[in-house]
Amino acid sequence: MNLNEFKSNEPINVIDVNVIQNSQSKKPSVNDIKSLDELEKQLRDNFSFKNSIVEGAPSSNILFFYGKCAHHDEKILDGLTGDLFDKMLSSIKLDRNLISLSSYIPRGLENLSDDENFLNTIQLFNYKLIELINPKFLIIMSNFCIKMLLATDLSSMSLRGKWFDFNTPNDVTPKRCRVLYEPEILINNPDLKKDAWEDLKEIKRQLGG
Repeated sequence: MNLNEFKSNEPINVIDVNVIQNSQSKKPSVNDIKSLDELEKQLRDNFSFKNSIVEGAPSSNILFFYGKCAHHDEKILDGLTGDLFDKMLSSIKLDRNLISLSSYIPRGLENLSDDENFLNTIQLFNYKLIELINPKFLIIMSNFCIKMLLATDLSSMSLRGKWFDFNTPNDVTPKRCRVLYEPEILINNPDLKKDAWEDLKEIKRQLGG
């Protein structure tokens, strides 16, 4: 499946990575970062970031990418949505200790989610995060994450159900990518749980379960 099949004929304004980095020439280039620790340090230096950018197992071959947390969340996917997410993982014999979990807007920086300069910067951080973790599978949850990471206004309902390839500008090895309904959507629309279960079973099959 090629994501381009879903895109309209209207041109999409793609962010020029070089332009962004040139505008930040006084800061070390994100491309020069070699580890998650260095990535977190830059976030702390630039935005007073205090949390972990990745929860779970950074060495996992599957990365779940969420959109943005609520201000009161103490972990990525917390409260009722977190409980359902844990049940979804458990249904395919996974748990948070066996996966990598990140959010497009790092937890604790939700107040910057409408700041255009921040969004331009965090896009580079998220590309680098994916490159550093280098998962075999990338599971995207939430319409916000779809819009920001895939540069499309299509919804999870439009994109779920098939695998497609995704790679960052500096990564020549595409990740097998799939859209999964976020727990909040399933809580509000229980009829979608059947589709989510089919997606989870396919993820398990790809993982060799």
